[in-house]
Amino acid sequence: MRPMLRAATLAASLSLVLAACGGKPAAPADAADTAGKGETAAVDTDSDQALMGKLNGYIECYNDVDRKIHAGIGPYTVWMKDPKAGPTGREQRPIGPPDLTASDLKGCDKTLPEAIAAQPSLPELDKAAQGYLDALHALQPITHEAADYYQRDDYEDDGFARGKALHAPLMSAFGTFVEASSVFSDALDAENDRLQDSQLAKVEAQEGRTRNFYRLAIMRDAKALMDLMAEDSFDVAEARRRLDAFNAISDEAHAKVAEQEPGKLDWNSFERTAENFRRESKERLKRVAEKTPYSDIERRMLDTTMAPHGSPGKLMQEYNSLVFQSNRQ
Repeated sequence: MRPMLRAATLAASLSLVLAACGGKPAAPADAADTAGKGETAAVDTDSDQALMGKLNGYIECYNDVDRKIHAGIGPYTVWMKDPKAGPTGREQRPIGPPDLTASDLKGCDKTLPEAIAAQPSLPELDKAAQGYLDALHALQPITHEAADYYQRDDYEDDGFARGKALHAPLMSAFGTFVEASSVFSDALDAENDRLQDSQLAKVEAQEGRTRNFYRLAIMRDAKALMDLMAEDSFDVAEARRRLDAFNAISDEAHAKVAEQEPGKLDWNSFERTAENFRRESKERLKRVAEKTPYSDIERRMLDTTMAPHGSPGKLMQEYNSLVFQSNRQ
C-alpha cells in the first residue's frame, strides 16, 4: 500500500462531495428546468447536512497533517543502510523526519473532538478519529525533536548519539501513526461513499438523469477506480469491471447531455479530463496486468510530478484534474 497516494485520493474525493453537495441552490418547481445548467438541486436532508458537517471536521484535520507526515517517512529512512537498525553514524547527507510542530495540531485539537461529539454518532469512525488524534499526539514531540536535531546538524557534534537514541521510538511512533491513519482513512472513505451514493440517488429521483446526475455518477465511478488502482497491486478483473462501468456512464452522459446549453464548453472540458483519466486508467491496468516493471528512471520519478504512465502517481494526477473540473461545473 502507498499511504501517501491514499491520502491524496481521500482528500480529493471527499472535497468533491463537499463541494458538490454543500451550499446548493434551491430546487425549482420543475426539476427539469435545471437540466444541463450544472446546478445541484436542493435534495439534501437535514441528516445529510449534519453528516457533511461532521465529515468536514474530520477532513479538515486529515488534510492538514496526514500527507505531510507520510511524505516525510521515506526520505528519513532512505539514507540508512538498514532503517530497522537506524543510523550507524557513517552515513552521508542524512535527512530528518517530517517536522510536526505543536501548532500543526491546533486545528486537529479543535475539529476532531467537535466532530466526534457531533451528530450523527458514527461509532466506528468516531473511534478511528480518536485513535488518529492520539497517534498524532504521541508522534508530535518526538518527530519535532528529531527534525530539529537533523536540521541543526547536531549529529556532527555528538556522532549521531541522539539520532541513534531517537530512532527506535520514532519508528515505533510512525508505525502507530500509519496504522491509525489507515483505519481513519478507511472509515472516512466508507462514510464518504455512503454519502455519495445517497446524494446520487436523491439527485436522480428529483431531477432524473441530468448533467448534474452524470457528473456525480462519473466522479463516483472514477473514485472507485482510484481507490482500487492506487495500490501497488490489485485485482485486475475487478479493475476491468470498474473501468467498464466508468466507460458506460461516461458514454451515456456524452450521448445525453454533452450538447446541452448553457454550459456546453465547461462540460466539454470535464469530458476531456474524464477521457484523460480513462486513458491513464487503461495504462495503469495494463502495467499491472502485464506485470511491467518500472525502469530505474521511472522508479525515481514515482512520487514526483513527472510520475510515469501506468503508475499510481500519474493516475492520481489525472484524478485530481478531474475533481477540479467537476467542481467547476
